[in-house]
Amino acid sequence: MWYRLLTRLVFFIVPLLTSGLEGRDVINLDHLRFLTESVTIDGREMALVHIYSEYPDYEWVDAAGEGISAVDDVARAAIVYLWQYERTGDSQLLALARRCLEFVRYMQADDGEFYNFVRNAEGEINETGNTSYKSLTWWAMRALWALGEGVRVFDAVDADYADTLAQSYLLTETAIRDSLRNYGEMTDLHGFEIPAWIPGGEPRYASIALLGMSAYYQARPNEATADIIMKIADGIAAYRLGDHDTYPFGMHPVLSSAPGYWHDWGAHMIHGLTVAGITLNRPDWVESAAADADSFILRHLVFERFREIGVVPNRLNQIAYGTNMIVQGYMALYRATGGERYARYAGLAASWLFGNNMAGVQMYDPQTGRVYDGIDGPVPWRVNRNAGAESTIEGLMALLAVVDEPLAADYLDVEPVSGTSWRILQAEDGERVNGEPTYYSVSWTGESFVSAGRYVALGQGDVMELTFEIENEDDYLFYIAHMRQPEQPTAETAHALYMQSPPTIDANLREWTTIPTLVSNSRAQFLRGAGLWQGPDVDSHAVQLGWDTNNFYLAVRVRDPEHAQPDTLSNVWHNDAFWVYLTDSPDARALSAKFTLAQTPDGPQVWDWVHTRFLEGASMMWQPEEGGYIYEASVPWSSLGVENPQAGTTIGFEAGRGVGGNSFMNLTGRDPDVAPNLLPVTLVDADLLAEANNAPPAPVFLRVQLDGEDPALLAESTSPDRSHFWLDRVWREPLHLTPGAYNLRYQYAGASEEATSKVDAFYLQPAVARRTFQHPDGRLITLTYDTLTGESSWDETR
Repeated sequence: MWYRLLTRLVFFIVPLLTSGLEGRDVINLDHLRFLTESVTIDGREMALVHIYSEYPDYEWVDAAGEGISAVDDVARAAIVYLWQYERTGDSQLLALARRCLEFVRYMQADDGEFYNFVRNAEGEINETGNTSYKSLTWWAMRALWALGEGVRVFDAVDADYADTLAQSYLLTETAIRDSLRNYGEMTDLHGFEIPAWIPGGEPRYASIALLGMSAYYQARPNEATADIIMKIADGIAAYRLGDHDTYPFGMHPVLSSAPGYWHDWGAHMIHGLTVAGITLNRPDWVESAAADADSFILRHLVFERFREIGVVPNRLNQIAYGTNMIVQGYMALYRATGGERYARYAGLAASWLFGNNMAGVQMYDPQTGRVYDGIDGPVPWRVNRNAGAESTIEGLMALLAVVDEPLAADYLDVEPVSGTSWRILQAEDGERVNGEPTYYSVSWTGESFVSAGRYVALGQGDVMELTFEIENEDDYLFYIAHMRQPEQPTAETAHALYMQSPPTIDANLREWTTIPTLVSNSRAQFLRGAGLWQGPDVDSHAVQLGWDTNNFYLAVRVRDPEHAQPDTLSNVWHNDAFWVYLTDSPDARALSAKFTLAQTPDGPQVWDWVHTRFLEGASMMWQPEEGGYIYEASVPWSSLGVENPQAGTTIGFEAGRGVGGNSFMNLTGRDPDVAPNLLPVTLVDADLLAEANNAPPAPVFLRVQLDGEDPALLAESTSPDRSHFWLDRVWREPLHLTPGAYNLRYQYAGASEEATSKVDAFYLQPAVARRTFQHPDGRLITLTYDTLTGESSWDETR
């Protein structure tokens, strides 16, 4: 009993004394109350929280096509009401929290999963929306967090209602436990060992589950909850990559399938790990969180706040959610370690709400309780002055975390004075000195974003130069955002073999014995959901490709313990279907075809997702076999957008399927809706296939030179599996640069005439970052971070 009481006192009950800007309590829930509408659904009193509220009138605005309210927001609103009730003892807040929690419970399915949106105040649930289908994804984890907090708070004031909440909580905890498979097993991706059991393959929302489970455990300790906390936290803690000067700079990535990617929307890894570490007395989880906070997250404060990185930072589209994530993480570390710097960092991060941001605009109005929706540029007119539910809730969460801690609240109204930051030099902006570089347009690769939406490919004889200015003398680290390519380039290519006679489409694969096979049978081939995988003998697929001048042929063998497809037409995505993606060339900017093979209650169907109809001229057959089933299909080239196919033609191809939940497994593990991600497939005859199989590897190199300095030669054939963008140091030692103009030359330096070097950008960063802020009382605060040693300092002077 004493442990439960102590836990509550230390980590969740905050002093009733208020502080803040000029001694005022800045917490104002008026706008959140305005967005909250009390309703009665099925005889139960509950509350909706309206999604949007738009400038200048700030009336309710619905989410077009989805609904008027979502678990996503209502669950977090419940938490805000609960936390503010604990500060003030206001029983009206407890009643509002209860209404919100009743809506959360209303949206829960019998299996513990959640729908997200209701379409109207009568409670019509949107069961098919892209952000509302029944799942254990984002909205379910936020619901779990709210339920856990509800049990914790109501246990002391209404034990019967706490029991009701606990029943709902345990439904979802059980569903998450059942989805946790392969504990202790690892996925090898790009040379990194990544825990395979993190729920959904997404540490970003698994960390939110940790918050809900920890709150529940602190109220009702039990071995089952402790076990699932342990498994999830072990996975997230182990998945931290890089260090102070090696990308990705010590961060916990947000996706298991993207080890170089992070964004601030939902990145509660530090927060979740620290709270779980406090709850179960696991200092190793806290240490993992602190290592991230002292390296990667510190860059947001000392260089410049950014929205995402992967593989260079993007500062645009900043939102209050990102601020709250940083604030909560640092405050949790302060409670766990007593390190005063963490409280200061939390207050400094929260000052974003009061104008310490790139636009210089106060994002939170204490008079109304509104929080603006975001910043998309370094000027006031790039501020989105709408004040929707998510921004308001997340801003209030951040303030509730710091306002009663003087060490943090002291820095809420500091203003920036000076600082050093990074620079991004876009490779595609360089001048062509020689050759004909190829330019690509793509924003997202499936595991990283492309800076400014473009990159350039340099082949034999291609040379480019980029001129840039340096304003401040300093030591700089020079990185390159480029594509690491496979050590064996043949791993990134595939072949479709010419078929002398068209195969009979009957799902009997007797004509396919000599056709090359592509297999998807490893965790590295999951775009998402690897934690659900039970191994290749249970879930995998093998694809064979053939062609003639009229048709493209596919033979697919699927390992699957049960075939389930009760739907037809465009609804087949809910269950077993096989997805195929094509482009008419490997350099295509968009898909030319996307279709599914499905055995439905109405028979075989090939659905065209580009034109939303049956795929013209396609034929398909399906039949079961032991341990799985077979698809065989024929599709006219004309329906795929491919003209004049012949031996030597190369197209883009991808094929995949889900293994349960929100999973997706394909040949490359990349996002197939991004055209450049598709696997190059060359149409060959028997002679060309033999020649291709005997081709030696073709290593890729890039030569980089800055003015008259010694050039650097980068080996780019360094990926152990597949191509992916990464951030690598060009020169190991810092370059001392003085003010003036510099010329950067970069060129392909490989021997092969077929290979290319793909370059996105150059990232130029001071080796030692310094940022100075001024306090209203005249103090100057300087935060310094040496990225070469990992050391940081905080100095205050008057």
